[in-house]
Amino acid sequence: MFGSRSGKPSTLPRLAASAAAFALATLLAGCGGGDGGYQPPPAPSSPAAPTPPVEPAPPPAPTPPVVPAPPADPAPPADPPPLGDLGPLYDFTELNLPGTRFGVINRLGIANGGLVAGSIWGATDYPRAFFYNGRTLIDLGTFGGLGARASSVNRCGQVTGFALTEANAAHAFLYDGRLHDLGSLGGTESEGTVISTCGKVAGFSGTRVGGQHAFYYDGMAMRDLGTFGGNNSGATDMNSVGQVVGYADIPGGGVAHAFLYDARTGAPIQDIGPAGRLSHPADINEAGQVAMDTRLPGSQEIRAYRYDAATGTLLDLGLLPGAQGAEPSAINDSGHVVGHLFMYPDDRQIAFLHDGTSMRSLGTLNGGSSSDARAINAGGLVVGAAIAGPSGPLHAVAWGPGYGLVDLNTRVTNLPSGVELREAVAVADDGAIAVHTNVGLGLLRPRK
Repeated sequence: MFGSRSGKPSTLPRLAASAAAFALATLLAGCGGGDGGYQPPPAPSSPAAPTPPVEPAPPPAPTPPVVPAPPADPAPPADPPPLGDLGPLYDFTELNLPGTRFGVINRLGIANGGLVAGSIWGATDYPRAFFYNGRTLIDLGTFGGLGARASSVNRCGQVTGFALTEANAAHAFLYDGRLHDLGSLGGTESEGTVISTCGKVAGFSGTRVGGQHAFYYDGMAMRDLGTFGGNNSGATDMNSVGQVVGYADIPGGGVAHAFLYDARTGAPIQDIGPAGRLSHPADINEAGQVAMDTRLPGSQEIRAYRYDAATGTLLDLGLLPGAQGAEPSAINDSGHVVGHLFMYPDDRQIAFLHDGTSMRSLGTLNGGSSSDARAINAGGLVVGAAIAGPSGPLHAVAWGPGYGLVDLNTRVTNLPSGVELREAVAVADDGAIAVHTNVGLGLLRPRK
Protein backbone atom coordinates (compact mmCIF):
# COMPACT_ATOMS: atom_id res chain seq x y z
CA MET A 1 0.00 0.00 0.00
CA PHE A 2 2.72 2.46 0.92
CA GLY A 3 5.95 1.18 -0.58
CA SER A 4 7.98 -1.61 -2.12
CA ARG A 5 9.93 -4.38 -0.47
CA SER A 6 12.19 -4.79 -3.48
CA GLY A 7 14.74 -2.33 -2.16
CA LYS A 8 16.21 0.65 -3.98
CA PRO A 9 17.54 0.27 -7.52
CA SER A 10 21.26 -0.18 -7.86
CA THR A 11 21.34 2.36 -10.67
CA LEU A 12 19.85 5.81 -10.79
CA PRO A 13 16.62 6.21 -12.73
CA ARG A 14 17.23 7.85 -16.08
CA LEU A 15 16.18 11.48 -16.29
CA ALA A 16 13.83 11.23 -19.26
CA ALA A 17 13.15 14.32 -21.31
CA SER A 18 9.55 13.44 -22.05
CA ALA A 19 6.32 13.11 -20.15
CA ALA A 20 7.35 9.64 -19.04
CA ALA A 21 9.93 11.25 -16.77
CA PHE A 22 7.17 12.46 -14.55
CA ALA A 23 5.25 9.26 -13.85
CA LEU A 24 2.06 9.50 -11.89
CA ALA A 25 3.32 6.79 -9.58
CA THR A 26 5.55 9.28 -7.77
CA LEU A 27 2.47 10.74 -6.13
CA LEU A 28 2.25 7.88 -3.63
CA ALA A 29 5.98 7.47 -3.03
CA GLY A 30 7.23 7.99 0.49
CA CYS A 31 7.94 11.41 0.43
CA GLY A 32 15.70 20.83 4.70
CA GLY A 33 16.34 23.27 6.53
CA GLY A 34 18.66 24.70 9.11
CA ASP A 35 19.87 27.96 10.51
CA GLY A 36 22.16 30.54 9.02
CA GLY A 37 22.37 33.49 6.69
CA TYR A 38 23.73 32.34 3.36
CA GLN A 39 24.75 34.88 0.75
CA PRO A 40 23.72 33.40 -2.61
CA PRO A 41 26.50 32.64 -5.08
CA PRO A 42 26.41 34.32 -8.47
CA ALA A 43 24.74 32.45 -11.26
CA PRO A 44 27.10 29.89 -12.77
CA SER A 45 28.57 30.96 -16.08
CA SER A 46 27.13 29.47 -19.23
CA PRO A 47 28.08 26.91 -20.31
CA ALA A 48 28.50 25.02 -17.03
CA ALA A 49 31.82 25.14 -15.19
CA PRO A 50 34.47 22.74 -16.48
CA THR A 51 34.00 19.26 -15.16
CA PRO A 52 36.47 18.43 -12.37
CA PRO A 53 38.42 15.22 -12.74
CA VAL A 54 36.67 12.13 -11.44
CA GLU A 55 38.24 10.92 -8.23
CA PRO A 56 39.33 7.30 -8.40
CA ALA A 57 37.27 4.82 -6.43
CA PRO A 58 38.74 4.40 -2.93
CA PRO A 59 39.91 1.03 -1.66
CA PRO A 60 37.28 -0.87 0.34
CA ALA A 61 36.86 0.71 3.76
CA PRO A 62 36.82 -1.39 6.91
CA THR A 63 33.31 -2.53 7.71
CA PRO A 64 31.83 -0.57 10.64
CA PRO A 65 31.16 -2.70 13.70
CA VAL A 66 27.52 -3.68 14.03
CA VAL A 67 25.76 -3.30 17.34
CA PRO A 68 23.33 -6.22 17.73
CA ALA A 69 19.65 -5.36 17.78
CA PRO A 70 18.19 -5.23 21.30
CA PRO A 71 15.49 -7.74 22.22
CA ALA A 72 12.15 -6.69 20.79
CA ASP A 73 9.71 -5.03 23.14
CA PRO A 74 6.27 -6.60 23.43
CA ALA A 75 4.05 -5.36 20.65
CA PRO A 76 1.73 -2.57 21.85
CA PRO A 77 -1.98 -2.59 21.03
CA ALA A 78 -2.75 -1.93 17.37
CA ASP A 79 -4.51 1.31 18.26
CA PRO A 80 -2.98 2.74 21.45
CA PRO A 81 -5.26 5.19 23.23
CA PRO A 82 -4.24 8.86 23.29
CA LEU A 83 -1.81 9.65 26.08
CA GLY A 84 -2.99 13.21 26.47
CA ASP A 85 -4.77 15.62 24.19
CA LEU A 86 -5.05 15.15 20.43
CA GLY A 87 -2.27 17.57 19.51
CA PRO A 88 -2.51 21.07 18.05
CA LEU A 89 -5.19 22.48 15.80
CA TYR A 90 -4.05 23.62 12.36
CA ASP A 91 -4.90 26.24 9.76
CA PHE A 92 -4.96 24.94 6.18
CA THR A 93 -3.48 26.73 3.16
CA GLU A 94 -4.06 25.35 -0.33
CA LEU A 95 -0.88 25.13 -2.44
CA ASN A 96 -2.24 24.86 -5.96
CA LEU A 97 -1.84 26.78 -9.19
CA PRO A 98 -4.77 27.28 -11.61
CA GLY A 99 -5.58 24.01 -13.37
CA THR A 100 -3.74 21.82 -10.85
CA ARG A 101 -4.57 18.11 -11.16
CA PHE A 102 -2.19 16.81 -8.49
CA GLY A 103 1.17 17.58 -6.93
CA VAL A 104 4.15 16.16 -5.05
CA ILE A 105 6.16 17.45 -2.09
CA ASN A 106 9.21 15.51 -0.91
CA ARG A 107 10.27 15.04 2.72
CA LEU A 108 12.91 17.76 2.22
CA GLY A 109 10.39 20.16 0.69
CA ILE A 110 9.53 22.13 3.85
CA ALA A 111 11.38 24.55 6.13
CA ASN A 112 10.55 26.76 9.11
CA GLY A 113 8.43 29.81 8.42
CA GLY A 114 5.91 28.03 6.21
CA LEU A 115 8.35 27.64 3.31
CA VAL A 116 7.46 24.83 0.89
CA ALA A 117 8.85 23.62 -2.43
CA GLY A 118 7.32 20.99 -4.67
CA SER A 119 5.89 20.13 -8.06
CA ILE A 120 2.44 20.56 -9.57
CA TRP A 121 0.90 18.91 -12.63
CA GLY A 122 -1.72 20.86 -14.56
CA ALA A 123 -3.17 20.56 -18.04
CA THR A 124 -0.06 18.88 -19.51
CA ASP A 125 1.96 15.83 -18.49
CA TYR A 126 4.88 18.04 -17.45
CA PRO A 127 5.17 19.35 -13.89
CA ARG A 128 5.86 22.90 -12.75
CA ALA A 129 8.25 23.52 -9.87
CA PHE A 130 6.97 25.92 -7.22
CA PHE A 131 8.15 27.73 -4.10
CA TYR A 132 5.71 28.95 -1.44
CA ASN A 133 7.35 31.74 0.59
CA GLY A 134 4.78 31.73 3.38
CA ARG A 135 2.49 34.13 1.53
CA THR A 136 2.71 33.59 -2.24
CA LEU A 137 3.07 30.57 -4.52
CA ILE A 138 5.83 31.20 -7.09
CA ASP A 139 6.20 29.26 -10.35
CA LEU A 140 9.97 28.76 -10.71
CA GLY A 141 9.90 28.37 -14.48
CA THR A 142 12.31 26.32 -16.63
CA PHE A 143 15.50 26.70 -18.69
CA GLY A 144 13.41 26.94 -21.84
CA GLY A 145 11.94 23.44 -21.67
CA LEU A 146 8.52 22.07 -20.85
CA GLY A 147 8.73 21.33 -17.13
CA ALA A 148 10.59 21.35 -13.82
CA ARG A 149 10.51 19.68 -10.41
CA ALA A 150 11.57 21.00 -6.99
CA SER A 151 13.04 18.60 -4.42
CA SER A 152 14.31 20.55 -1.41
CA VAL A 153 14.10 23.97 0.28
CA ASN A 154 16.13 25.55 3.10
CA ARG A 155 15.25 28.18 5.70
CA CYS A 156 16.70 30.92 3.51
CA GLY A 157 14.11 30.15 0.84
CA GLN A 158 16.61 28.58 -1.57
CA VAL A 159 15.34 25.65 -3.62
CA THR A 160 16.91 22.88 -5.69
CA GLY A 161 15.56 20.34 -8.16
CA PHE A 162 15.76 20.15 -11.95
CA ALA A 163 14.37 22.10 -14.88
CA LEU A 164 14.25 21.15 -18.54
CA THR A 165 16.32 23.00 -21.13
CA GLU A 166 15.22 23.91 -24.65
CA ALA A 167 16.52 20.48 -25.68
CA ASN A 168 14.34 18.96 -22.93
CA ALA A 169 17.39 17.82 -20.94
CA ALA A 170 17.04 17.98 -17.15
CA HIS A 171 19.54 20.31 -15.44
CA ALA A 172 19.99 20.76 -11.70
CA PHE A 173 19.06 24.21 -10.46
CA LEU A 174 19.51 26.49 -7.49
CA TYR A 175 16.73 29.04 -6.97
CA ASP A 176 17.42 32.10 -4.78
CA GLY A 177 15.02 34.54 -6.41
CA ARG A 178 16.51 33.57 -9.78
CA LEU A 179 16.83 30.14 -11.38
CA HIS A 180 20.52 29.19 -11.75
CA ASP A 181 21.61 26.32 -14.01
CA LEU A 182 24.19 24.20 -12.14
CA GLY A 183 25.27 22.36 -15.27
CA SER A 184 26.44 18.76 -15.16
CA LEU A 185 29.47 16.50 -14.75
CA GLY A 186 29.91 16.34 -18.51
CA GLY A 187 26.72 14.43 -19.28
CA THR A 188 23.49 15.83 -20.64
CA GLU A 189 21.36 15.71 -17.48
CA SER A 190 21.55 16.38 -13.74
CA GLU A 191 19.27 16.81 -10.75
CA GLY A 192 19.60 18.49 -7.35
CA THR A 193 18.08 16.36 -4.59
CA VAL A 194 18.96 18.34 -1.44
CA ILE A 195 20.05 21.88 -0.52
CA SER A 196 21.74 22.73 2.78
CA THR A 197 21.24 25.80 4.92
CA CYS A 198 24.37 27.31 3.41
CA GLY A 199 23.13 26.90 -0.14
CA LYS A 200 25.25 23.88 -0.99
CA VAL A 201 23.54 21.33 -3.27
CA ALA A 202 23.93 17.56 -3.67
CA GLY A 203 22.36 15.33 -6.27
CA PHE A 204 23.37 13.29 -9.31
CA SER A 205 24.47 13.94 -12.86
CA GLY A 206 25.35 12.18 -16.07
CA THR A 207 29.08 12.01 -16.77
CA ARG A 208 31.13 12.43 -19.91
CA VAL A 209 31.94 8.70 -20.02
CA GLY A 210 28.44 7.43 -19.24
CA GLY A 211 26.67 6.46 -16.06
CA GLN A 212 25.45 8.86 -13.39
CA HIS A 213 27.48 10.06 -10.41
CA ALA A 214 26.66 11.80 -7.17
CA PHE A 215 27.76 15.43 -7.03
CA TYR A 216 28.36 18.11 -4.41
CA TYR A 217 27.94 21.74 -5.51
CA ASP A 218 29.95 24.10 -3.29
CA GLY A 219 28.54 27.37 -4.62
CA MET A 220 31.03 27.56 -7.49
CA ALA A 221 31.15 24.21 -9.29
CA MET A 222 30.07 20.58 -9.13
CA ARG A 223 32.38 18.05 -7.49
CA ASP A 224 32.14 14.45 -8.76
CA LEU A 225 31.89 12.13 -5.74
CA GLY A 226 32.66 9.00 -7.77
CA THR A 227 31.56 5.44 -7.02
CA PHE A 228 32.92 2.32 -5.34
CA GLY A 229 34.15 1.07 -8.72
CA GLY A 230 30.78 0.70 -10.44
CA ASN A 231 29.04 2.95 -12.93
CA ASN A 232 26.49 4.85 -10.84
CA SER A 233 25.99 6.78 -7.63
CA GLY A 234 23.59 9.38 -6.27
CA ALA A 235 23.23 11.68 -3.26
CA THR A 236 20.07 11.42 -1.17
CA ASP A 237 20.56 13.85 1.74
CA MET A 238 22.99 16.30 3.38
CA ASN A 239 23.31 18.13 6.70
CA SER A 240 24.38 21.72 7.34
CA VAL A 241 28.05 20.88 7.98
CA GLY A 242 28.45 19.29 4.55
CA GLN A 243 28.12 15.59 5.30
CA VAL A 244 26.46 14.00 2.26
CA VAL A 245 24.91 10.53 2.13
CA GLY A 246 23.96 8.53 -0.91
CA TYR A 247 24.51 5.22 -2.64
CA ALA A 248 27.18 3.99 -5.04
CA ASP A 249 27.71 0.87 -7.14
CA ILE A 250 30.53 -1.55 -6.47
CA PRO A 251 32.35 -3.32 -9.34
CA GLY A 252 30.22 -5.72 -11.33
CA GLY A 253 27.07 -3.60 -11.18
CA GLY A 254 23.72 -4.39 -9.64
CA VAL A 255 24.88 -3.82 -6.05
CA ALA A 256 24.77 -0.42 -4.35
CA HIS A 257 26.25 0.50 -0.96
CA ALA A 258 25.45 3.49 1.24
CA PHE A 259 28.17 6.13 1.35
CA LEU A 260 29.14 9.12 3.47
CA TYR A 261 31.04 12.10 2.03
CA ASP A 262 32.38 14.94 4.19
CA ALA A 263 32.87 18.16 2.25
CA ARG A 264 34.99 19.57 5.10
CA THR A 265 37.78 17.10 4.33
CA GLY A 266 37.07 16.27 0.70
CA ALA A 267 38.15 12.67 1.32
CA PRO A 268 36.76 9.95 -0.98
CA ILE A 269 33.32 8.58 -0.21
CA GLN A 270 33.20 6.06 2.65
CA ASP A 271 31.21 2.81 2.59
CA ILE A 272 29.02 2.87 5.72
CA GLY A 273 26.71 -0.09 5.11
CA PRO A 274 26.91 -3.49 6.84
CA ALA A 275 29.22 -6.03 5.21
CA GLY A 276 27.70 -8.30 2.58
CA ARG A 277 24.44 -6.35 2.29
CA LEU A 278 23.03 -3.84 -0.17
CA SER A 279 22.33 -0.55 1.59
CA HIS A 280 20.57 2.73 0.84
CA PRO A 281 20.53 5.81 3.12
CA ALA A 282 17.26 7.60 3.75
CA ASP A 283 18.37 10.55 5.89
CA ILE A 284 21.22 12.13 7.89
CA ASN A 285 20.93 14.39 10.94
CA GLU A 286 23.13 17.23 12.19
CA ALA A 287 25.14 14.83 14.37
CA GLY A 288 26.11 12.70 11.37
CA GLN A 289 23.77 9.82 12.24
CA VAL A 290 22.35 8.08 9.17
CA ALA A 291 19.14 6.05 8.82
CA MET A 292 19.45 3.40 6.12
CA ASP A 293 17.76 0.29 4.82
CA THR A 294 19.70 -2.85 3.96
CA ARG A 295 19.10 -6.27 2.48
CA LEU A 296 21.07 -9.31 1.36
CA PRO A 297 21.63 -9.63 -2.40
CA GLY A 298 18.72 -11.55 -3.90
CA SER A 299 16.64 -11.22 -0.73
CA GLN A 300 13.50 -9.17 -0.20
CA GLU A 301 13.96 -8.91 3.58
CA ILE A 302 14.70 -5.27 4.39
CA ARG A 303 16.26 -4.26 7.72
CA ALA A 304 16.71 -0.79 9.23
CA TYR A 305 20.08 0.40 10.55
CA ARG A 306 21.45 3.59 12.08
CA TYR A 307 25.07 4.58 11.37
CA ASP A 308 26.92 7.01 13.66
CA ALA A 309 29.72 8.92 11.90
CA ALA A 310 31.17 10.10 15.22
CA THR A 311 31.80 6.55 16.46
CA GLY A 312 31.83 4.61 13.19
CA THR A 313 29.27 2.13 14.54
CA LEU A 314 26.13 0.59 13.05
CA LEU A 315 23.02 -0.14 15.09
CA ASP A 316 20.59 -2.79 13.86
CA LEU A 317 17.19 -1.35 14.81
CA GLY A 318 15.64 -4.80 15.04
CA LEU A 319 12.01 -5.85 14.55
CA LEU A 320 8.83 -6.07 16.59
CA PRO A 321 6.99 -9.40 17.04
CA GLY A 322 5.15 -10.36 13.86
CA ALA A 323 7.33 -8.19 11.62
CA GLN A 324 9.51 -9.58 8.85
CA GLY A 325 11.23 -6.38 7.77
CA ALA A 326 11.70 -2.70 8.54
CA GLU A 327 12.37 0.29 6.26
CA PRO A 328 13.34 3.71 7.68
CA SER A 329 12.30 7.02 6.15
CA ALA A 330 13.78 9.74 8.39
CA ILE A 331 15.92 10.54 11.45
CA ASN A 332 15.81 13.64 13.67
CA ASP A 333 18.62 15.36 15.56
CA SER A 334 17.95 13.24 18.66
CA GLY A 335 18.71 10.12 16.63
CA HIS A 336 15.08 8.96 16.58
CA VAL A 337 14.24 6.97 13.43
CA VAL A 338 10.81 6.50 11.86
CA GLY A 339 9.59 4.32 9.02
CA HIS A 340 7.42 1.26 8.58
CA LEU A 341 7.47 -2.44 9.45
CA PHE A 342 6.46 -5.19 7.03
CA MET A 343 4.15 -7.55 8.91
CA TYR A 344 3.87 -11.31 8.39
CA PRO A 345 2.15 -12.95 6.54
CA ASP A 346 0.21 -10.31 4.59
CA ASP A 347 3.04 -7.77 4.15
CA ARG A 348 0.92 -4.88 5.43
CA GLN A 349 2.88 -1.92 6.77
CA ILE A 350 2.83 -0.49 10.29
CA ALA A 351 4.54 2.78 11.26
CA PHE A 352 7.38 2.56 13.79
CA LEU A 353 9.50 4.86 15.93
CA HIS A 354 12.94 3.87 17.25
CA ASP A 355 14.18 6.17 20.03
CA GLY A 356 17.80 5.02 19.90
CA THR A 357 17.19 2.28 22.45
CA SER A 358 14.06 0.41 21.42
CA MET A 359 11.42 0.26 18.71
CA ARG A 360 7.69 0.80 19.14
CA SER A 361 4.73 0.57 16.83
CA LEU A 362 2.81 3.78 16.20
CA GLY A 363 -0.32 1.75 15.56
CA THR A 364 -3.05 2.19 12.98
CA LEU A 365 -6.02 4.50 12.55
CA ASN A 366 -9.47 3.44 13.77
CA GLY A 367 -8.79 -0.24 13.20
CA GLY A 368 -7.27 0.25 9.76
CA SER A 369 -4.83 -2.25 8.31
CA SER A 370 -1.75 -0.15 7.54
CA SER A 371 0.20 2.97 8.47
CA ASP A 372 3.47 4.62 7.48
CA ALA A 373 5.69 7.25 9.13
CA ARG A 374 7.21 9.60 6.54
CA ALA A 375 9.05 12.25 8.56
CA ILE A 376 9.95 13.41 12.09
CA ASN A 377 10.97 16.86 13.34
CA ALA A 378 13.34 17.96 16.11
CA GLY A 379 10.53 17.95 18.67
CA GLY A 380 9.54 14.36 17.90
CA LEU A 381 6.41 15.14 15.86
CA VAL A 382 5.92 12.27 13.38
CA VAL A 383 3.78 12.58 10.25
CA GLY A 384 2.65 10.08 7.65
CA ALA A 385 -0.39 8.26 6.32
CA ALA A 386 -2.74 5.49 7.44
CA ILE A 387 -5.75 3.57 6.19
CA ALA A 388 -8.73 5.10 8.00
CA GLY A 389 -10.80 2.23 9.39
CA PRO A 390 -11.18 -1.36 8.19
CA SER A 391 -11.93 -0.35 4.59
CA GLY A 392 -11.44 3.39 4.62
CA PRO A 393 -9.38 5.73 2.42
CA LEU A 394 -5.82 6.88 2.99
CA HIS A 395 -5.66 9.75 5.50
CA ALA A 396 -2.86 12.05 6.64
CA VAL A 397 -1.86 11.36 10.25
CA ALA A 398 0.41 12.68 13.00
CA TRP A 399 1.83 11.20 16.18
CA GLY A 400 3.21 13.36 18.99
CA PRO A 401 5.11 12.53 22.19
CA GLY A 402 2.04 13.42 24.26
CA TYR A 403 -0.67 11.77 22.17
CA GLY A 404 -1.30 8.76 19.94
CA LEU A 405 -1.92 8.52 16.21
CA VAL A 406 -4.45 11.16 15.09
CA ASP A 407 -6.23 11.83 11.81
CA LEU A 408 -5.14 15.30 10.70
CA ASN A 409 -8.47 15.77 8.91
CA THR A 410 -10.00 16.12 12.39
CA ARG A 411 -7.46 18.75 13.53
CA VAL A 412 -7.93 21.39 10.81
CA THR A 413 -10.17 24.35 11.57
CA ASN A 414 -10.75 25.62 8.03
CA LEU A 415 -10.60 22.58 5.74
CA PRO A 416 -12.66 23.41 2.62
CA SER A 417 -15.68 21.27 1.85
CA GLY A 418 -14.75 18.25 -0.27
CA VAL A 419 -11.02 18.41 0.54
CA GLU A 420 -9.41 15.39 2.24
CA LEU A 421 -5.88 15.26 3.59
CA ARG A 422 -4.48 12.02 2.15
CA GLU A 423 -0.80 12.01 3.18
CA ALA A 424 1.39 14.08 5.49
CA VAL A 425 4.75 14.00 3.71
CA ALA A 426 7.01 16.54 5.43
CA VAL A 427 7.24 18.38 8.77
CA ALA A 428 9.28 21.43 9.76
CA ASP A 429 10.84 21.95 13.17
CA ASP A 430 8.30 24.74 13.86
CA GLY A 431 5.47 22.19 13.46
CA ALA A 432 4.24 23.08 9.97
CA ILE A 433 3.20 20.05 7.90
CA ALA A 434 3.08 19.59 4.11
CA VAL A 435 0.24 17.39 2.88
CA HIS A 436 -1.04 15.74 -0.27
CA THR A 437 -4.80 16.13 -0.65
CA ASN A 438 -7.42 14.62 -2.94
CA VAL A 439 -7.27 17.79 -5.06
CA GLY A 440 -3.60 18.77 -4.85
CA LEU A 441 -1.31 20.04 -2.10
CA GLY A 442 -1.62 21.91 1.17
CA LEU A 443 0.20 23.34 4.18
CA LEU A 444 -0.90 22.95 7.80
CA ARG A 445 0.34 25.52 10.31
CA PRO A 446 -0.28 25.16 14.05
CA ARG A 447 -2.74 27.71 15.37
CA LYS A 448 -1.16 30.31 17.62
